[in-house]
Parts: sequence; C-alpha cells; structure tokens
Amino acid sequence: MVEIEKPSPRAIRRPVTLVLAAFVAGVVPFALYTWAALHGSLAQDDFVVTHQAAAAGPFDPGYLFQDYHGHLQPGGFFLAAVLTWWAPLNFGVLMLPLLLMRAAATVLFWCLLVRCFGRRWAILVPFTVFTASTLLLVPALWWSYGVQILPVVLAAAGALHAHVRYLDGGGRWWLGAFAWTLFGLAFYEKAAVIPVLLAGVTVLLGRSFRGHVRYWAGHAVLLAAFVTVFFVVTSSQVGRGEQPMSAGTVADLTGRMLGDTLLPGLAGGPWSGPGAGATWAPSPFVVVAVLLVTALAVVLAGARAGGRRAWAAWALLGAVFAVDVALLALTRLREVGPPAGDDPRYVADLALVAALCGAFAFLSPGTPSGGKRERPIALILCVLLVASSAVGFSRLSPALRFEHSGQYVANVRTAVAEDPDLVFYDTFVPSDVVHEWFGADSRASRVVGLLPGTHFDQPTSRMHLLDATGTPRRITGVDPVSRGRPGPVPNCGNSIGETLVRIPLDTPVLGRHLLKLDYYTSDGGEGLVERTPVWFQAGLHTVYLPVDGLFDHIGVQLSNPGAPVCVAKIEIGKPVTQ
Repeated sequence: MVEIEKPSPRAIRRPVTLVLAAFVAGVVPFALYTWAALHGSLAQDDFVVTHQAAAAGPFDPGYLFQDYHGHLQPGGFFLAAVLTWWAPLNFGVLMLPLLLMRAAATVLFWCLLVRCFGRRWAILVPFTVFTASTLLLVPALWWSYGVQILPVVLAAAGALHAHVRYLDGGGRWWLGAFAWTLFGLAFYEKAAVIPVLLAGVTVLLGRSFRGHVRYWAGHAVLLAAFVTVFFVVTSSQVGRGEQPMSAGTVADLTGRMLGDTLLPGLAGGPWSGPGAGATWAPSPFVVVAVLLVTALAVVLAGARAGGRRAWAAWALLGAVFAVDVALLALTRLREVGPPAGDDPRYVADLALVAALCGAFAFLSPGTPSGGKRERPIALILCVLLVASSAVGFSRLSPALRFEHSGQYVANVRTAVAEDPDLVFYDTFVPSDVVHEWFGADSRASRVVGLLPGTHFDQPTSRMHLLDATGTPRRITGVDPVSRGRPGPVPNCGNSIGETLVRIPLDTPVLGRHLLKLDYYTSDGGEGLVERTPVWFQAGLHTVYLPVDGLFDHIGVQLSNPGAPVCVAKIEIGKPVTQ
C-alpha cells in the first residue's frame, strides 16, 4: 500500500484562518452599508428616474437610451422600471439589487486576488482597502449613483477574474470577460476603462498579447462600438457654465480630488464629515499633508518591493486617475468649479483600481508567503482600515440617507392610508427632496404621485396642500388675484344649466392658480368647469379646481339636464391653508 502523507495542521489552518479573516473584512463594511442603505431614502434624481420609469415602462427605447445629463445607462433605467412596477417608491426593494451587486463584487475581487497571488496573508490588505473604502460605501447610498457605480465595480471584478482565468487556461473564459464588460457599459460609461484594466493586468502578470490577437481585437471593437453609440445618443457631455477652465482651476480640482477625496477615502475617511450636497468637507491641511506623505511612502515602498512591476502598477493607477480628472474637468468644472473635486462620486471607481494596483506593486504573482511577519502586519493594517472606515462611514453616511426626504414620503404614505379620499394641490417639494432646477420633476405629483392612492389636482370640496414635511394641510380658501364678476340673477349670481355660461373675471390671470367656486343647487349633478368634469353636490358647497393658463373668464355648464346651479362667487389665487 502507498502511504499518503497527511498535510500538517498548520497547512490546513492557514487557509481557513485567512478566509475567516477575509470574511470579517468583507462582512463588517457590508453590514454597515446594508444598515445605512435600508434606513435611507430616495432623493433628487431618484424621484425623476422612478417617475420616468413608471410613465415609460422597461421596454421603451426612448426611455432606456435617453441622454440623461450626459449619461447613457439603459441598464439602470431598465432596473428602475422593473422595480418601480414591482414596488413603487419602495427604497428597500430598489436597494436590494445594489446590495447583491456589492456582495458579488466583494467575492469576485477576493477570488481575483487569490487567483493572481495565491492564498497568502498579504492579499488581505488590498482586499480590505477595497471593501472598507468609503469611496464606495458612502456615495452608493444614493440610489441613482449606486445603480451606476456598483454594476461597474462588479463588472470590473468579474471581467478581471474571467480574464485572468482565460490567460491561465484559455477555454471559454473570454466570454465572461466580454459579458462582464458589456454588463458594465449598460450602466455607466466609466466601464469603458475595463478593457484598459484588462490590458494593464496582462502586463503586470508578464503575459504576452501576441497569442490572443482576436481576443484583444474583440475588446477594441466593443469599446469602439460603445463610444460611437455614446456620442450619437448623448449631446451634453461637455459642461457649460461661467466658471473658468485654466491650468490653475484644473490643478485646484486635481488637488481636491487627490487630497480631499481619493486618499482619505482609501484610508476609510475623511473624518471631517460631509460637505454641501454629496461632497465631503475638506480635511485640515495637516491631515492632507500626512496622507500625501504616507501615499508617497507607499509608492516608494512598493517600488522597492516590486521594481518595474510596481512602477507599472502605479502608472496604471495614475492613468485611470488622470482619466477621472479629465472627465470631471470637461463635464463639471465650468458648471461647479474646483469644489467638484470634493465629491467622492467622481473617484469612487478608483477604490478597486487602487487596491489591485497596490497588490501588484507589493506582491509578485505566484510567489510564496513573505514570512512570519506577513500575518501580523496584514491583520494590524486590516483592523486599522476597518476601524477607520467605521468611524468615517458613521460621520459621512447620514448626509446621503436623506432622512428628510424619507420622512416626507412616509408622511404622505401615512396620510393617504388614513384618508384615501385626500386630494392634493400640486406644488413644488422642498429643495432637499428634489431641487427646483429639475423644473416640473420637482412637483409633488411626480415625487410621491406613485404612492398608491394619491390624487393630485382633481376637483374636490376638500383640497389639501403638502407642507415642507409632507403633512397635508387643509386649504380653507385662496388669496385672490382675480374674482368673478357678480351674476345677474338675484340671490343666485350666475344660473348654470346645459348652456355654457362664461363668467367674466375682474382681472385677467396668467399661470397656475387655484380656483375656488362657491355654489348652490337643489339636486346633485355633473358639470364642466373650464372643460374639467366636476360633480356638483346638492346644497351649499365649495369646489376647488387648479387652473393653468391665461384666463379672462371661467366657463361653467351642466353636462345633463337637471336642477340649475347657482354660482355665487368665484375667486382665483394662491391657496390658503389652516
């Protein structure tokens, strides 16, 4: 019999312990992200997209391939349409695919590191840099951005893993690389950098391009096709504004992106808290200086450890960062100015790139473990990164959970559930829910109109107005800018029958207003007020009706024979609430 030697307990224990440590490094940041995501809310573009999704449906090419502020993202729009059809304005349902993508990207990135460098403690550091980076954890809480960046990160991790498998053994892994790249391009144009990453990893692995000419030609064709479609469909890629674009403003932008956003985000910060909108507050000068010195030390240490391979890895990272700077300068610098560099959304894609390039700088593919010190050093660095990320995330995430927006929607949902007959006069919502620069998309009917049971701008005797918190306020009258002239019939005013009666106004009105009509009738019946169907109740009542346009009279008539309606008074103006 051949005696089979049993592996030593230490050989078995190390992979199991390493995987357990990686599990913790992946799960802790994911748990923080999940908790914040499920306690967040829709805001701003989220409501615009969901309204469009409900109006168009998932198979409308005009909706899927629209030019959305210079972005082409049919995958995101399709996902929004399906989820809106399933559960309108349900933030938990909308976030579920993003959570799954985040989890899948984490697993694939770990598999990529193992594939390139083997199971060794050192790979735990770049893995934790990726999982704990606030560059991805914080901005992806905003659904409209999360549905862009997380598919790209997942696609990059998946494409790189399939690519490395293809370089190692051939087979059909090339299909995976193409499929993942196409998947990413369907959600965000920044996925166009994936073929560049594939080429860079090929160089870093020391592999040749010559044996896979058709493979690389296919990637070139795919990229060229996407670029062509992107520029044909979109027309607003270059920003226009009053801010100057010069060497000074570009340098200022670059410095902010590096010192205020990228470096702190890779270290689990910044710890200065959120800034205006989706930005991060600039870090103190001392913190930025320390981060820059630390980054320089890491670059030099990597160069000492990896030599030419390390310089190639840092060059790849620098190239992708330069692309991000150029894109932001062209699209937002003239509109927003250099403070746009404080927004982590524009460098979030670098979390994966920086972690991967750092791994290649310090670790040689296929080499054994670096000795006894590798494990404690890796564990210490990972604990520090996770702890830093927990602190930074706890300070930054509340700003992108949009609690006021969530409370606004919740108040409307509760009010409609308690009184299904509520009718709301459509107004603009607060700017921190949807900003007024979205125009008509910032009206309440487009923000919360998808909630089951909501009614806007319908004729009613009980009209309500949503206040800044989403709480309905009963409209008790209008502040008149125009009134109907008194009618000729004593003790009646204007007697309304089947013949159209045009009641003149004392002052012409232009624009959107609320019409208040006081009337009396002995029997209920249907009629028309400015061609809008209205039900006149028996007795003395008031009906409210929104009007929009230019008016110098108001037309009223009954739809069917019946008791006449006496219109005693008409007022047009802005609503007055209790």
